[in-house]
Amino acid sequence: MNTAKLMLTIPALLLAAGAAAADFSLNMISARDMNPSSLALPLPEPVPGFSVITEVEEASYLADREAVTELEERGAPAAGLGGDGTVKLYHQWHRERLEIRYRDASGRYIPAALAQIRRLFRCRLTGREIEVPSRLIEIIDAIQDRHNGAEVTIICGYRSPELNGALASDSGGVAKKSLHMRGLAADIKIDGVRTSALRDTARALRAGGVGYYPSDGFVHVDTGAVRYW
Repeated sequence: MNTAKLMLTIPALLLAAGAAAADFSLNMISARDMNPSSLALPLPEPVPGFSVITEVEEASYLADREAVTELEERGAPAAGLGGDGTVKLYHQWHRERLEIRYRDASGRYIPAALAQIRRLFRCRLTGREIEVPSRLIEIIDAIQDRHNGAEVTIICGYRSPELNGALASDSGGVAKKSLHMRGLAADIKIDGVRTSALRDTARALRAGGVGYYPSDGFVHVDTGAVRYW
């Protein structure tokens, strides 16, 4: 046997021996085994025990069309939007009111006030809280001041994963990575103010995302990149 044939034969014999030792056969692999869908992990079970959702609230959660990208953190600076440092809020689902100064005369934020706002923005299903960025508070403050200091109603603030999962199981159309789940968004309205006027005010700030939902009577605001829908 010449050298070339020997070099070809030895690897073939080694391969055959290895396959035999492992009791392995190429016939064991089918086209189905190579299908990526066969490797997919099972979907998590929906969160049970939460199915009573009003039409307005469901519209609020289904309406999340935020573009979740790295631009989320690049909105306008917190200060400089023209708010007076005081907010007057009412949470539609908790039925709680809060009127508080969150920024002092020197421009410093007041930790105790921010904690109360965080409490008001808590998830209505779990009661869990999350930090509310000062930029979101400033956006709401600026909108409020441009409407003569009228009370702002919070329809949706922070949304926990449990609430998100419950809503998803009921509707199948909830945004999986909504900014509400990170405390970076709020759905708001002001009694006596047209939703279109509220939208125009929010857009004029150019401080983040603005979603317009006239049929449900609210506007979505967030601290993400400037974008409108």
